[in-house]
Amino acid sequence: MAKAERVLRLSGSYYRKEGISEKDFHDFISYRHGVECAKIHARYDILKYQMAFNSSATQALTKSMKLPYKVSDRDFEIEYYFKDVAALLAVSADEDFKTLHVEAEPYVDLATTVVTLTWVEVYLEDGKIVNIDSEGRSLQPSFEELSDIKISDKPGLQVLLKTGCVRVSCNTYLPT
Repeated sequence: MAKAERVLRLSGSYYRKEGISEKDFHDFISYRHGVECAKIHARYDILKYQMAFNSSATQALTKSMKLPYKVSDRDFEIEYYFKDVAALLAVSADEDFKTLHVEAEPYVDLATTVVTLTWVEVYLEDGKIVNIDSEGRSLQPSFEELSDIKISDKPGLQVLLKTGCVRVSCNTYLPT
């Protein structure tokens, strides 16, 4: 079996803006924003783009399970999967993508957004064991290989790194 390839994930966790109902938020994000974003992501090397909604009903259900964890009260999460940071930068520089993010500002509280850049290790997919050899060992690359994430030579990212910010959307920066 071949060694697994590293896949990176950028996830964002968001609150909806005060005064926006859960339904109105979902309808805009799902039926407008998500559909248009997917069309843009298809132009670049984004492997997967998905959204997850955390409504008051799902939060209540999670709390009722009495799990020993804090239950997130964030309304929404987005995940981008890609192999190279350059793909994410290309999306971020896309004019249509920037326009969509301006359009989303009345719905999303960007000041409280939290983002995470990680690599992903998959061991079960579509109900089947993956990336484990016949002797029961992980086929994932080493920590050194996985954590050696090269920063693109693209000028935009270099400016962001020098200013100590991570770009989240067209005009929104969060301190690192």
